[in-house]
Amino acid sequence: MAVQLNGKATERQRKYLGVLSAQGKERFGEEFSVRKIAEQQGIDWEQMSAEEASKLIEHVKSLINAEDFMKSEQDIIDEVTRAVQEERKAQKEEKPERASTYMIQVIVDESKIPAITVVLEAMNIGYIVLQEVRP
Repeated sequence: MAVQLNGKATERQRKYLGVLSAQGKERFGEEFSVRKIAEQQGIDWEQMSAEEASKLIEHVKSLINAEDFMKSEQDIIDEVTRAVQEERKAQKEEKPERASTYMIQVIVDESKIPAITVVLEAMNIGYIVLQEVRP
């Protein structure tokens, strides 16, 4: 990052802190404030140096990325429940409902089997040919 001649934080650093602030508000709620964090660290927002801005950026990034450690058990349970529900919904959407399956038993002479198989295959109907075995 470029350092300004007067040693103050660069415009780029300030914009990035704004982006981090928006991310923090998304994850933690509207009460999240980068300026308040800066105050807590003893950094004057208007007179912030480039070095202080860099340290503040790293600190805020670590807070935002450490969100997973700040979740309650109920938050984790809710997330897992939502994920499972979404997965089930996706599986239902992927599998079209099958039409009912019917089975027909046809008893025919052996000479008619080739003709029936041709008709069934033309209609794209699955079939099984069983032969009666007598002792």
